[in-house]
Amino acid sequence: MAASLGSKRQAMLLGALAVVLLLAVVRWRSGGGGRAGSPDGSATGRSSRVGDADGADAASPARGRRPATREVSPDEVPILSVKDLGPPPARRVGDSGRDLFDLREPTRPPPPTPTPAPPAAGEAAFIGPPPPPTPTPTPKPPEITFKFLGTFGPREHPIAVIQQGEQVFNARAGDTLFGKFVLRRVGYESIDVGFVGFSSSETKRLGITP
Repeated sequence: MAASLGSKRQAMLLGALAVVLLLAVVRWRSGGGGRAGSPDGSATGRSSRVGDADGADAASPARGRRPATREVSPDEVPILSVKDLGPPPARRVGDSGRDLFDLREPTRPPPPTPTPAPPAAGEAAFIGPPPPPTPTPTPKPPEITFKFLGTFGPREHPIAVIQQGEQVFNARAGDTLFGKFVLRRVGYESIDVGFVGFSSSETKRLGITP
C-alpha cells in the first residue's frame, strides 16, 4: 500500500516537471530564435532588412480595426469640490458664446450714445448765416366805434346821421370822422367807411343800426 502511494507521487512530480520543461523550451524558442545568428551579425542584418521591407505594414494598424482603448487609472480622475457644484461663472463681455445651461439673462450691450442735435439759429453755438429778419406784420385798420342811424336830404347828395356815444352829427361823403375814418360813400341803408393811412380800396360797409 505504501509502495503504490509513493509511485503515484513520483509520477505526478515527473509529469509536473515535464510540463515546466516543455513551457521553458517553447518560450526559449519563441524569444531567442530571432536574436540567434552568426557573431558578425549577418542573420541580424537580414532580419532587420526584411523588417524594413514590410515594417510600414506591420507598424500601421490594420484597416477596419478599432484603436485600443486606453485604460484610465484612478489617479487621473479629477477630484470634485463644492465650487464645481455651484452655478457657472458670469460670462465676459467679449465672449460671444452662450451657455445653454445658464438660466440668467445675458448682459445686454449698452445703447448707442445719442447724437446731440445741431444748435438752432440764434443760439451762441450756431455757425452759419443769420436767419432772415422777421417780416413786419401788416397793420390792421382800426375798429369802427360809431353807429350809422340813417340818411336824409337829396338823392344826389344824401347826408348820413352818425352817432358816437351820446353825440349825434351829420356827415357827407369825403368827410373825415374822428381823425381815423373817411366816409367813402353814403347810401340809404348803408355807408362805406375807409381808414386814414390805408388804401382807398380798404373799406368796410356799415349798415343802419336797428
